[in-house]
Amino acid sequence: MKYFFIFSTILVLFTSFAAPKFKTVNITKEISVTLPQDFGVMPDDVIATKYPSPRKPLAAYTSPNRLVDFVVTERPSMFHKDDLKMVQQFYKTSINSKYSDVKFIREEISKIKKQDFVIFEFTSTVRDEDRKTNRLAPIRRYTIVQYAVYNEKLYIFTINVPIDLKPAWEKSATQIMESIKVG
Repeated sequence: MKYFFIFSTILVLFTSFAAPKFKTVNITKEISVTLPQDFGVMPDDVIATKYPSPRKPLAAYTSPNRLVDFVVTERPSMFHKDDLKMVQQFYKTSINSKYSDVKFIREEISKIKKQDFVIFEFTSTVRDEDRKTNRLAPIRRYTIVQYAVYNEKLYIFTINVPIDLKPAWEKSATQIMESIKVG
């Protein structure tokens, strides 16, 4: 019985850290990404709750437990593809204003599959600072967000992971974001 318990524990540990299998998903005719096979399309009610916005995302996918999300948004761009330094400054300010605390891990402009992206990788905390009593626990996340200007539109690709899942998801999140193809 003792050996069965030890074997079961080891088996669960090894299978829970297995790398996910991936599939290519076409977001549009010109945009694709490689996501874990078990990711599904995020239902509209979940999108409305987790990502309230007047504009629905171009695409939103989530893990089976709905903890890890990949979201693509599109908007008309006031920026040109040569304005990425300005995009970087603008959205760094925007990111800093959205959260109570932000720690940037990576902040760069890089080419991925022939497309230039502004890339931010960071951890964030949102604290319930409005209430005097009964404050909610802070929400902590690990996020990679990439901005691309293409055909006069700004595309924003985001992967959100709860901070406690960061060690298990960091490699896969980077792999997903490096698989994005625009154009």
